Amino acid sequence: MSTDPYEQARALQHDGDLAGAAALYQAVSDADPSHFRALHNLGVVLEAQGDRAGAEAAYERSLAANPDGAWTHYNLARLRHLGGDAAAAERGYRRALALDGELSEAHLNLGLLLLERGEPGEAEAALREAARRTPGEAAAQSYLGDALFAQRRTREALEAYRRTVELEPASAVAQFDVGKSLEYLERTDEAIQCYRRSVALEPRSAAAREGLARALDAAGRRDEAVASVHEWLAVAPGDDVALHLLASLGAVAAPERASDGYVRETFDRFAADFDSTLARLGYRAPELLAATVALSLGQRAAALDVLDAGCGTGLCAPLLRPWARRLEGVDLSGAMLERARRRGGYDALHEAELTAFLQGYASSWDLIASADTLCYFGALEPVLRAAAGALRAGGTLAFTLERSDAGGTFALQPHGRYAHDEGYVRGALATCGFEATVAHGALRREGGRDVDGLIVVARTAAALA
Repeated sequence: MSTDPYEQARALQHDGDLAGAAALYQAVSDADPSHFRALHNLGVVLEAQGDRAGAEAAYERSLAANPDGAWTHYNLARLRHLGGDAAAAERGYRRALALDGELSEAHLNLGLLLLERGEPGEAEAALREAARRTPGEAAAQSYLGDALFAQRRTREALEAYRRTVELEPASAVAQFDVGKSLEYLERTDEAIQCYRRSVALEPRSAAAREGLARALDAAGRRDEAVASVHEWLAVAPGDDVALHLLASLGAVAAPERASDGYVRETFDRFAADFDSTLARLGYRAPELLAATVALSLGQRAAALDVLDAGCGTGLCAPLLRPWARRLEGVDLSGAMLERARRRGGYDALHEAELTAFLQGYASSWDLIASADTLCYFGALEPVLRAAAGALRAGGTLAFTLERSDAGGTFALQPHGRYAHDEGYVRGALATCGFEATVAHGALRREGGRDVDGLIVVARTAAALA
């Protein structure tokens, strides 16, 4: 056995004695602070033990001794990526690649970081390089598919996802991604088959279960769609998404609003793809809302306290900021709020259910704006009353809804959102003390046609008198 403490530490690490290896690597680096290899390996061992802070410190000391350690730059960047410091992670990945362009792991993780940051075009280049260098690895193909899908290059995305399935035929996620692409290409029967394979591989996958039910319904097979949701509930009793989906298919009575569990689970799952999906659908609600607010409020004087109600990933922030001396956002989905936090533009963000949140902020806001959030409410009176109480005298409430062309009050649609009759909306606003103007506009395209929306700007009647 070697008498060199560094080699002894390596042997202990190889044998799985992480505590012993860490102690020896620490002793070697204490005796010789320039021993960058011991410091790098100390970082690896500490990371394996779950000591992320200790691992980062060891990698930093290794780089101080040897600034050209490509693997050390990569490992430190990966930890910073995991810790949410995207800027430092990107610098580290790029430095690692500048030192060693062969590091396929750095290409892959740089691409993933750029994809997470909403830059699919930039991500594509890094992911293509990762896929080229590791043709037998499924991860690069999968993320490349995500980058292409986010750019609305669905046929190319489908090819990448199919290569992922070839490499990992037992991957439920890969089967789902193929189904998702086929559904967007309106190849619904093929999509259903892929969703079924995904469900068979992972029976508790909410994404695959929901995709299957909605695709069956889109194909005119509602009875099968309902049956598939009952099968879902058999393996996940009480699941909020499944219960809401059952109501949206007309199999049970619709609730007066979507449950907190449904909204949270849906948007936590949707957060990573939210912006790219809406871009694919030609989503215009934030711009329509901002244009209508501009007509009502006029000059953007940065003098108002503004709440973005249901802020999601923060798409409305740059549009509302010109009116705001203070801009806050509230949303029920923590994952969406994390995206909004990364995007920036808010003075504060809150994770809360909207009606309850508004009830806790009496006379606090000059403008409450809500793009495509109240479409998850059927009965509007409770949230409108809460908004009226949260507005200061003369304050403005602006929001969008999907318009029902069937009359009545409101109806839960197969896609899971509510559509509202304009007459009902005007009546609910009046009941809650508002006077309003209501405009029409296409909020997005869905299923090959425009989704007709109501764009509402309202003020309390007392303020207008």
